[in-house]
Amino acid sequence: MSERVEGPGAVTDPVVAELLDAVEDPAVVCDPDGTVRAWNGPFAERIEADPHESSVAAVVDCPSDPLGRAVETGERTIGSGPVRSSGRAVTVAVRPVEREGAVTAAVVTLSDATDPFETERALYEASVDAAADAVYVVDRSHTIRAASDGFRRFTGIPTERVEGRDVDCLRELGIIDGEIFHEGMRALRELFAGAVDSHTVTSHVRLDDGMGYVENRLSSIERDGEVVGVVNVVRDVTERERRREALAANRERLSTIMEDLPVMMVVVDGDGRIDHCQGLDFDALVCDRSEFLGEPVEAFEPVCPDLVDGFHRALDGETGDATAAIGDRTYKACFEPLTRSEPAESGADEPAPAGAIAVAIDITDRTRREAERQAREQELRAVIESSADPIAMQDVDGRYRVVNEAMVETSDGDRDSIVGSTPEAVFDDRFATRVEAHRRAVLDTERARVVEETMAGEPTDETVQLTFAPYHGPDGEVQGTVSIARDITELERQRGELETLAEIQELVQESVRALTGATTSEAIKESVCERLADSEYYEFAWIGQREASRREVTPTHWTGIADDYLEEITVTVAADDRGGGPAGEAYRTGEVQVVHDVTSDPVFEPWREAAVESGVGSMVAVPLTHGSTTHGLLAVYADRPNAFSRRELSGFETLGEAVGFALAAAQYRRLVESDSVLELEFEVHSGTPLFAASREHDCRFEIDHAVRTGDDRVVNYLTVEGADPEVGAAAAEELSNLVEIRELDREDGPHFEMTLTDSVFRYLADAGARGKRGIVEDGVGHMLVEAPADLDVRRVTEAMDARFPDVSLAAKRERHRTDAPWWPGHGDIGARLTDRQRAVLKTAYYNGYYEWPRDADSETLADSLDIASTTFLQHLRKGHRRVLEAMFDSQ
Repeated sequence: MSERVEGPGAVTDPVVAELLDAVEDPAVVCDPDGTVRAWNGPFAERIEADPHESSVAAVVDCPSDPLGRAVETGERTIGSGPVRSSGRAVTVAVRPVEREGAVTAAVVTLSDATDPFETERALYEASVDAAADAVYVVDRSHTIRAASDGFRRFTGIPTERVEGRDVDCLRELGIIDGEIFHEGMRALRELFAGAVDSHTVTSHVRLDDGMGYVENRLSSIERDGEVVGVVNVVRDVTERERRREALAANRERLSTIMEDLPVMMVVVDGDGRIDHCQGLDFDALVCDRSEFLGEPVEAFEPVCPDLVDGFHRALDGETGDATAAIGDRTYKACFEPLTRSEPAESGADEPAPAGAIAVAIDITDRTRREAERQAREQELRAVIESSADPIAMQDVDGRYRVVNEAMVETSDGDRDSIVGSTPEAVFDDRFATRVEAHRRAVLDTERARVVEETMAGEPTDETVQLTFAPYHGPDGEVQGTVSIARDITELERQRGELETLAEIQELVQESVRALTGATTSEAIKESVCERLADSEYYEFAWIGQREASRREVTPTHWTGIADDYLEEITVTVAADDRGGGPAGEAYRTGEVQVVHDVTSDPVFEPWREAAVESGVGSMVAVPLTHGSTTHGLLAVYADRPNAFSRRELSGFETLGEAVGFALAAAQYRRLVESDSVLELEFEVHSGTPLFAASREHDCRFEIDHAVRTGDDRVVNYLTVEGADPEVGAAAAEELSNLVEIRELDREDGPHFEMTLTDSVFRYLADAGARGKRGIVEDGVGHMLVEAPADLDVRRVTEAMDARFPDVSLAAKRERHRTDAPWWPGHGDIGARLTDRQRAVLKTAYYNGYYEWPRDADSETLADSLDIASTTFLQHLRKGHRRVLEAMFDSQ
């Protein structure tokens, strides 16, 4: 029976009293601070004292303070300790009573403790101390019954400070924090309740050398089917946890990297189901990667069948790769089987299939670049193979890696024997040594070089131009050299010929320049012969001209030639044996003729013996022409065959024209400066439309004051007498050689300015004569010509015959110049003028340039002469000065 509590706070609730009476073990109801409020009879008997105004702590010495823990946690707690009055050991069980979320009271029961640890304490202590890890044992009252030496090593706290104390002391000593403590208490309750057999808790705690990680492995201790205690094995796993943290961080970083890389990674388990998908390029699948997780690998079939095949092979233990197209991108996937270790019957671990992994890389750009590279290589190889020059690539050791067909043809071996070998195995020692020296120099300087080497050949040695250049790899380092060999033997020969030709051209140019200082025909001819014969390229030269009464070309000037040779040869302009040779042909046709080998050319047969005796190997005959007139012939001889190249002959053609012009100028100068002149009158009976017009209209046409322009055109001035000037214009416009006709504003004439091609005035000038005027009257033409007294009349006649078909010489007379000009001592004023100045002054005068106002301006007159207006004015001013000098210097 329970006793009623008479003190303050006595329990009056009959339900509580009835409950206390129903409990066989000593029981009390107390406040959260332990003050006893009600009790039953067994409690009063057990404490052997008056319970009034007593407390649980005063009744039982329980170090683990189960009442305090129950109030704090709101959960049932158990402790143990002796009753203070009798020393009898009891188990204290506390059940908290909560109202409105707070513990307002507690029910405490006392029961006799039957300690299974006491009989086996020695065994428990020996087992605990033998453990290398920290080990301690907790009984059902949450008291630490034993702790190993490892506990002290872990925490630095002696075991005496925890043994026999409630596990809460671990928190009080700062070994664990509150969160870990509560987690451990939950594990203890589960173990004591038999809910689990073991429990593992990893916690961050204070160890002897600082904070670290420990693993608490809690296992229950059973006796007769009842859990009587829990053993906790504490192991220092600081290094393991730190490695795990580092591994987790690395995995996180790797995951982040993988997500950002243009790759796809897929892992399948042993059953062929997709376990993991990762990678930026999963976006290319145009689907959510989460849709694949847990699905069979065949889920990839619609988007990439090649992945499915590769995984099946990898699941069978094969390593492989495959190229797959997904959309417009190309991927290369590498497949690897995954294994795990399993114990075999022998006890050793053996690998067992665990799945497969595939990593796919986007190789679209790389494939495109590779295709472009291969295309470039094919193009380059095609270029190399199509080259007629040997091309080779050597590595840094000098071994040939690439050679073209031209390179193979230069050696005695085939391509296979050359590739991999060095120049010493391909060429002779001297050439190979030189090639190696140049290659080494290019590798040392990393700069290209071009050299020329002599290579043994048949029938003579060959000159080879070698070009070496370094080539670099993708990393920018020199990988070797590229060489191109070009046979320049013929080029060197041509270069020598060009040098010789340049010297010959300079010789010709010197000869042309020398003409400016020669004022007479004799001086001109002597200068040309001397310069040619004195050169190292020619043996001798002579200049001849045709006599008026003979058809032979007679040498008049020569240098470096034996008189016997000239005495033995005869050159005619007739089409016979001695006129069909190079000299006669050149004189007749006005074209340069060459004999490359006097010993074999049949056209030179009449002069061969004399030429061979004089040491002649080849010769050239050059006509000295100006316009339509040939003023002579130049013959040049060399001591070797084929001495005259095509370019050389072109130079001699220029020389012949220059000498012909100089000879014509000298004749004209003689005409101007001579004291006596030869006046010739030619009668023309058929010719231009002017002849018919003069007969039809009974008028007279006079053509004079011829001015020759730079393009071989001639400006004439036409005067019409006895008829309307338009008659003359109409007839002139029918001339086939008329370029332009322009009316002049002059009543007394001339009336028209005519520009003509193929004019008789040009023919006469080329022959060294001057056409004064042409008159057409009654259908007959008369041409008045003035020539030097010693000029061959036949030459002038030939010039007239070349222009008109029916010409006869009507009169010939010699006239002495006795009338002195009013500026004595200076001769003919025209002698001071150049041809161009004279032409400009004539054109300006007859076109009314000096009238006021002017009838024509400088631009119009310049156009008629086909020159620029500035050039026209320059010649006009210089002509004025020459005329004024002639006038005033004489005074």
